[in-house]
Amino acid sequence: MWKNAPRHLPLPKGPFAPGCFDWMSDFGATSTFVRVYYPTALLNKLNDPTKWFLWSTHPKYIEGFAKLTNLWGSLIRMAVWYYGGEPLVPCMWQEPPAKQKMPVIVLSHGFGATRFISSNLATELASFGFFVASIEHKDTSAAATYYYDSPESLKNDQRTWIEHVRMQLGQPNHYEIRNAQIHNRLTEIKKLLDLLQDVNAGSAENILPSAVSLREFEGILDLDKISMMGHSFGGATTLLTISNDDRIKCGVILDCWMYPIKNEPLNFKVPVLFINSQTFHIESNLQAIEKLVNNRPENRELVTIKHSTHETQTDTPHIMGYWLNWFMYKLDPETGSNINNYLTLDFLKKYIGLGDDEQEETRRRYLSMHEKDYVQGGVRYGARPINKL
Repeated sequence: MWKNAPRHLPLPKGPFAPGCFDWMSDFGATSTFVRVYYPTALLNKLNDPTKWFLWSTHPKYIEGFAKLTNLWGSLIRMAVWYYGGEPLVPCMWQEPPAKQKMPVIVLSHGFGATRFISSNLATELASFGFFVASIEHKDTSAAATYYYDSPESLKNDQRTWIEHVRMQLGQPNHYEIRNAQIHNRLTEIKKLLDLLQDVNAGSAENILPSAVSLREFEGILDLDKISMMGHSFGGATTLLTISNDDRIKCGVILDCWMYPIKNEPLNFKVPVLFINSQTFHIESNLQAIEKLVNNRPENRELVTIKHSTHETQTDTPHIMGYWLNWFMYKLDPETGSNINNYLTLDFLKKYIGLGDDEQEETRRRYLSMHEKDYVQGGVRYGARPINKL
């Protein structure tokens, strides 16, 4: 009924203005599709919103979210409009990268999600100097994804879409199907890690048009400091990857869905942080996580964020409010993101490091500032007792 100024996701708080572009490695269904976030040389100068971009990239993604939630796509669009309109991502689209070493984070999305579902987290990490490769999986678990068959199809923007395939819990062969999907995801991550080596060597290609070339990252990815993060199904993907690829040096697991890997031998020694929400975990899921933590307590941490839901670790509360657990008191979306991001950065600082001394004071102030949210928001170490959080 009236025209509002464009909304945006929370501003990243690190010393760098983050940049972003999409990277598709090749033509065909086996290509790798990634949204890349990274620090630019614009030292936290995000005052040009004309370089920001809309959160979603195509109506097909909204349709995929609608199918997942049993809602019409038009209803979701109406909810987004009512809540204030689709937000911009405060990140500089196709801005050249800073010329400095960048620790690498691979980010794996959850069931029914996308490469941009955690843009707030990714831009925050990039603003602190990380190169974040947020993959979009092609195992039919994404809300939607696509590829191009040929240079001609790219020229005419004729996308071959891979739509989300819904499944009901309890249906025959459910575990076998999910376990096969997660092994496909493992194959995709291993291929991405190989491609990141090509990026660092200056030999990787991006078939998508972009003002930023992958060659601008030649020699600046710190491949000795690769971390991996994942939400839900992506958390399980992270655990399976660090058990099967020693290039990953530590992991951050957001609300892990353990079911797809319940029969997998998870043997890893790298440090891992589990960040749980208050409402997601059933007893069997908690037991599986606690078993992993107790098996190596010296470098495994488990934290539960009070008054949080499975959505808290994604962008969706910022866009259309909370959809889960309607009658429960929940953290303000920005406070929830601040707590999640604070815990992640604090963990990465401990095991990976966050850059040179000149940037350390800015980071220290950031972590100190969000310690308030961390305490007031009510983080509880340990997973139990959930009903007393």
